[in-house]
Amino acid sequence: SGPGGGGKRGAALAVAQALNCPSPVAESEAGLALDACGSCPVCGRIARGTHPDVQTIAPGESGSIKIEQVREAIAGAAYRPFEGRRRVFLVEQADALVPAAQNALLKTLEEPRPGSVFILIAAKADTLLATVRSRCSRLRFGPLTAGEVASVLVRDRGYGEREARAVAALADGSVSRALELGAAEY
Repeated sequence: SGPGGGGKRGAALAVAQALNCPSPVAESEAGLALDACGSCPVCGRIARGTHPDVQTIAPGESGSIKIEQVREAIAGAAYRPFEGRRRVFLVEQADALVPAAQNALLKTLEEPRPGSVFILIAAKADTLLATVRSRCSRLRFGPLTAGEVASVLVRDRGYGEREARAVAALADGSVSRALELGAAEY
């Protein structure tokens, strides 16, 4: 959880890659992947959103995530991974889950199916039901520094150093906000 543009979705995708990468860069003593290679076909498909074992649940046109979407994901979690090691469900804007959808998710969060992982991404995790929050490990993201935002703009978006610093100074620690500002300014 944390403010928008701080890397929550990217971190969730990195976890999905680490869980499914066939050639991880490093492994723990227990044999679990610590970091994905980021360059194999599996990592590429996860990054592009086309891997069959990594699914995204996002708000619909109504701006909320309905119980039907959650029930469909829960049903999918009952199956073994199609080609990866784990099925990963990314719940984007989890704070948009309607209460009935949150309640439907409780049992799955409490007793997850082997081979399935749910990652809830939220700007305001406190808006989730306390029962949902209590069943999740929480990783808090804070706003990025202007230097970090500028670095991302230069490295990933092709900005020049000067324009990246100018836009980053106004972005309030958010890469997405910097991109909005950059599109308006340049």
